Amino acid sequence: MLRYRSTRVAVAGAILLALGCGSDATSPIAPGFLGGTSNDHQVGVVINSIGKSVTLFQVGNPTNQQHIALGTSSTISPTGLAVRGRRAIVPLGDAASVALINLETATIQRYFTFASGNATGSAFVDDTTILAANPLTGVVGKMTVGQAADAISTTVTVAPSPTAIFMAGGRALVVSSNLDANYVPIGNGIVTAIDPKTMQVLATATMGGTNSTDAAVGPDGFLYVLNTGDYIHEGSLTIINPATMAVVSTVPNMGVGPGALYIDGSGLAYISSFFGGTLIWNTATRTFVRGENNPLCAKLAGGGCRGAFAATTAANGDIYQAFFGSTAPSLPPYIFVYKASTLALSDSISAGSGPAALVIRTF
Repeated sequence: MLRYRSTRVAVAGAILLALGCGSDATSPIAPGFLGGTSNDHQVGVVINSIGKSVTLFQVGNPTNQQHIALGTSSTISPTGLAVRGRRAIVPLGDAASVALINLETATIQRYFTFASGNATGSAFVDDTTILAANPLTGVVGKMTVGQAADAISTTVTVAPSPTAIFMAGGRALVVSSNLDANYVPIGNGIVTAIDPKTMQVLATATMGGTNSTDAAVGPDGFLYVLNTGDYIHEGSLTIINPATMAVVSTVPNMGVGPGALYIDGSGLAYISSFFGGTLIWNTATRTFVRGENNPLCAKLAGGGCRGAFAATTAANGDIYQAFFGSTAPSLPPYIFVYKASTLALSDSISAGSGPAALVIRTF
């Protein structure tokens, strides 16, 4: 059962029912809600796939929240986001459009639209330039915050089924699942490097596994690419040098159906799967902190794991994990919080319906 990233929501519904740049550390704290609380200025930004919305919560007072509706169309299926400064971009899946959000005012600034296809995966190139992937048409589109028209008209063709975009060394690195029209692998996943100024392909690299869906840049400068595979067998992680596009190695046994990857400042990789919670893998030592036999997860009554759609960390190292929710058995969606020191579950935050991605930062 293979899918590109935007359909992870549908897959999770059947089974269970992002690299933005940080804020400048010298910038003043945002006013109002986005400034957080007096003792903790961090704010979480959550994508609600089922709720077709964005939920903001203050880390110092998680029940204090704001909600931004993304629209009512049945085609809207958001699964990810990228954040830069006090703006966020949210690809809207089958709606083939991208929402630009002003987080300070909690409003949608504007929409950008592809002529057809699907919008999944995005990145800020700079404060005003945005890239978004279209897995159905196999292109990456470029837009600017102040462009006159809503249409995404500047595009470049990349490997089939692009699902995620990351910036490294001035290049845009596009992760493609490399699937055919029936979501069957044509071959292993592919990463394409493009020049975001000229929108020209610079180089490509072939991954060590199929259905590559997500990635993250580690503190070592390498790009770590998650190969989801077929949702039945083990996924893997391919490490590439983005400067040379050379594959360094591929690491097996990253869980069944891994779909989201986040790497913190210390080099710990959080690999989340809606089948089995979040694995924690040290990119420096290339060893597991928490492996498949003991994943980070909220336990079920029978001892099994709730799944995870994504995970991230707060400034104090606490881990925030998105649980999408399940109707069979009836389990509500939450953002679960685990203490950095013990990895013990310490809190559960209600943050909208179908949380599928999240970031935490100071604005």
